[in-house]
Order: sequence, then C-alpha cells, then structure tokens
Amino acid sequence: MLSDHIYHLFGRAITITSHEQFLGIVMLVVAATAWAVQQFRRKRAVVLQKSAVSDQIVYELSRIADALDRISNRPVDHYVAGASREEEESTGGRIPLSMFGR
Repeated sequence: MLSDHIYHLFGRAITITSHEQFLGIVMLVVAATAWAVQQFRRKRAVVLQKSAVSDQIVYELSRIADALDRISNRPVDHYVAGASREEEESTGGRIPLSMFGR
C-alpha cells in the first residue's frame, strides 16, 4: 500500500504517514468530483417574457422599494413619537385587557 515519506523543508523533517496520504487522495477525489459536477450539470434558468402581469409586478415592487427608501431616510425619533402618540389615542392612556387594569 502506501508508505511513509520523509521530506526535509527549511532544515526540518516532515513525515507524511500513509493515513495522511490516503486522506489527501480522498480529498483530491472529492474536490475533482465536485468540480466535475459543477462543470457538467445543466444550468436551469427561467426566462420571464414581458407581459402586462410582469410589468405590474415590477411597478408594484418599485413602489414598495421607494416607500421603504423614504421610510429608511426618516429619523427614528419621528416613528417612536408617532407610535406612542397613536397608542395613547387608541387606548385612552391605559393598557387594554390588562390584569392590573380590571
């Protein structure tokens, strides 16, 4: 089978055992197999042709993106103040269905 090899590198002796050689060969075979699978597999791509539905989806997604962009550019304090004000108006200053508010 495989035998141990001793290599001298920069004044040091490096011993590669048969077990390490076997693991190295297995790693190379796995890497070569993975590369071959990646190279020869079928590439699947979905091509979406232009239609009224796809145009509507693009339009709606662009509206959502614009709204998210506008929201992200606002300061955080504006949201915190607005949320607490809405909560006070909707609950009248008390917590609804609270155990302690009964």
